[in-house]
Amino acid sequence: MSQLPPLEDFRVFVTAARLGGFSVAADQLVVSPAYISKRIGLLEERLGVKLFMRASRSVCLTLEGKIALEWAERLLETHDQLRAELNREQELPRGRLRVVTSTGFGMHCIAPIMSDLAFRYPDLQIDLELLDRPVDLVSEGFDLEIRIGGVLPEQMIAKRLANNQRILCAAPSYLEKHGFPTSLEDLKRHQCIGIRERDQSYGIWRLAKEDEVYSIPLTAEMMTNNGAVAKQWCLKGHGIMLRSIWNVQKELIEGDLVRVLPSYGQQADIHVIYSARLETSAKLRACVLKLEQSLPGFLRVD
Repeated sequence: MSQLPPLEDFRVFVTAARLGGFSVAADQLVVSPAYISKRIGLLEERLGVKLFMRASRSVCLTLEGKIALEWAERLLETHDQLRAELNREQELPRGRLRVVTSTGFGMHCIAPIMSDLAFRYPDLQIDLELLDRPVDLVSEGFDLEIRIGGVLPEQMIAKRLANNQRILCAAPSYLEKHGFPTSLEDLKRHQCIGIRERDQSYGIWRLAKEDEVYSIPLTAEMMTNNGAVAKQWCLKGHGIMLRSIWNVQKELIEGDLVRVLPSYGQQADIHVIYSARLETSAKLRACVLKLEQSLPGFLRVD
């Protein structure tokens, strides 16, 4: 036997064996008796044994047929369990869901959303990892990544969740001491706070005005890989910072930070990135839907 016979042949065989005849099996499976006879014959040929002793009006199992029936029933049961398990996986969010995003964004926006998701689906075990570095979803075992800005990987599926823009801002105390920059060229004489977060390079700011993009080299005397630290320094008057508007809107409203060069910004839309199609995984589908529904509320600029 070079390969396993088709599963359908085992199903025909088990039906005929249980009912004790080809005609009754044909009636139950809604096929012709000739079809039953053909499938049984092919199965016997593939296995190299006789499964039935045939009489004019009935059939009975041979010794080999009884052995084959036991194993065929196990095979069909295992197959049915597999199909049921896969169907449940596609229909009911459950199991471990590994999510990765950057630290500040994850704490401010994603953690509350994952909390709501966990309450809604008790069979879902959520593992949220906050990393301020690029990640490889497949090799590091993540189900999905929520990314702000950056180049989207071509080999993955990416879905935009929300618009987002990074803006330039500084504390009033810094601006009182150093003055407002009036052009991009002015930034070169100002102190800037560098952030090494994923797609952000502390050495160059790429800022856009309408359809034009400009690359501005920084004078960054203070730099960090953590956005919360950069914001803390900015509030204390150490320099100008480039930060997502959702992250500084409260401070802008309260006057603790001031936007500078408001005509310029950096587009950094938020995407969810994953490798499997949503229709194949209920947990992915539920998570992406929840992000789509909830994230805009966290990013709203009043």
